[in-house]
Amino acid sequence: MQRAMWNVMLGGSCALLVACSADEVTGQDAGVTTYAVRVSVPLATDPCGVVTATASVQGPVRAIGPVSLDVTSDAVRGAITDVPVGLQHQVFVKAYNASGLEVYSGTSTVDVNEGGGGMGSASIFMYSHSENCPAGGTEGIRLHGSLESVTIDTALAPISSARPRF
Repeated sequence: MQRAMWNVMLGGSCALLVACSADEVTGQDAGVTTYAVRVSVPLATDPCGVVTATASVQGPVRAIGPVSLDVTSDAVRGAITDVPVGLQHQVFVKAYNASGLEVYSGTSTVDVNEGGGGMGSASIFMYSHSENCPAGGTEGIRLHGSLESVTIDTALAPISSARPRF
C-alpha cells in the first residue's frame, strides 16, 4: 500500500513539473516590455519624390537595421524595434526616389531609458542631395521630423500609429 501511494505521489509530482515547465516555455515572451524608436518625417515640402525610406540605429550596445519605413504622400513613418536601453543612440534615416537614388538623409541621437522614465525624443533634420534631387536647388531642401523612444508591451497591440507632436 505504501509503495502504491509513493508511485501516485511521484507520478503526480512529475506531471505537475512538466505542466509548470511547459507554461514557462510557452509564456516566456508574453508581457515582456521592449523598446523602440518611432520615426516621423513630414513630406509636405518634398519636391524629390520620396517613395521608400529606411532607418537604422547605432547604439552603445548594438547596431540595428536598416529597417523599412512606411511612406505615404504626406509623411515617412515607422519604428525601429528591439532597441536596447542606453543613452545617445544614433538614428540614421534615408529616403529614396523611384529610381532608388538617395534623395534625403539625416541623423540624430535619442535616449532609451529603462522602464520608460524620461523617454527620449529628438528632432531629425534630413537634407536633400542636389545630385539626386535637382529640384532641391543648390542650397538643398531640409525636412524636419521627429524621433521618439517608446515602450512596447508584447502582450498588447504593437506600436500605436498615432502621430507624434512636432
